[in-house]
Amino acid sequence: MGEGANTDMKPLFYDNPVTISLERHGALQLRAPLDFGFAREANAVPLTLAEIPLAAQWYPVAFAAGEGSRPVAILGLREGENLFVDETGGWRDGAYVPIYVRRYPFILTQQDDMVALCINEGEDVLIPAGGAPLFEQGQPTGLLESAMQFCRSAQAAERATQPFVDALRALELLDGRRAVIDLPDGGQMSLSGFETIDEGRLRALDDETFLELRRQGWLGAIYAQIQATLNWSRLADWAATRQAA
Repeated sequence: MGEGANTDMKPLFYDNPVTISLERHGALQLRAPLDFGFAREANAVPLTLAEIPLAAQWYPVAFAAGEGSRPVAILGLREGENLFVDETGGWRDGAYVPIYVRRYPFILTQQDDMVALCINEGEDVLIPAGGAPLFEQGQPTGLLESAMQFCRSAQAAERATQPFVDALRALELLDGRRAVIDLPDGGQMSLSGFETIDEGRLRALDDETFLELRRQGWLGAIYAQIQATLNWSRLADWAATRQAA
């Protein structure tokens, strides 16, 4: 799996990603089951293109503002708030769990000419006994093989997402928005710093451009993102319920 060494790459959730190696991790095991407590303070997580229609059934879906942005699922209305993770570390029952979350604690990093499988080291992830072994008899277990396969699939899905976002931006379909949410107690909350697809601009596209979006297979994700704006009120209701508890 490569030499054990820290990496400078520290995306969301990964404060100490280290390349998995027999020398470093041969005597350690993955805590099982691993709950979602690591995501408790994340109010948004990245999505891939293929996930947007699934995520749109539960979350407001938006795009982080700026070049190279990715679609994200909005998980909470306040900084440090995830309305989908409860006090025991469980994800809200029945809700779709994004790939980015399911991939944890594993992640791929590019090291010279090879791709290495890394794990986020920490007591909440790795334990000396009572979990799932990473190595047996000096060889990677099926756990690591499955993790590598899943991470490769996630990476491929991420790569397929960027052309979609680039096309939306090139066509000027993304528009900066400020969401104003009506709270059950009669108050309001506003969020900004994200973009959504402008349905009016979409309808104004010429036929050939619209057909190209269809040929690329992007219309489902586009309309799902637009429809997902209905989920803001759901988050407001859950936020009020949690605050009252």
